Amino acid sequence: MTGIKDIAKKAGVSISTVSYALNGSERITEQTRQKVLKIAKEMNYIPSLAGRGLKKQKPKSLRCMLLI
Repeated sequence: MTGIKDIAKKAGVSISTVSYALNGSERITEQTRQKVLKIAKEMNYIPSLAGRGLKKQKPKSLRCMLLI
């Protein structure tokens, strides 16, 4: 399973930059965003639902996932 660390390594950018690109932040250039998104697609990146739940602070979702 491909993670943002893998994408960052291949793109030669930081993990934060990959996160910004994937989340549509304006903190990076459009050129960098496109580079990261292209690599993510090539590597078949799929966002982690558990990670998204933590980021959005929805612990109920995580608890339900852990019980399964």
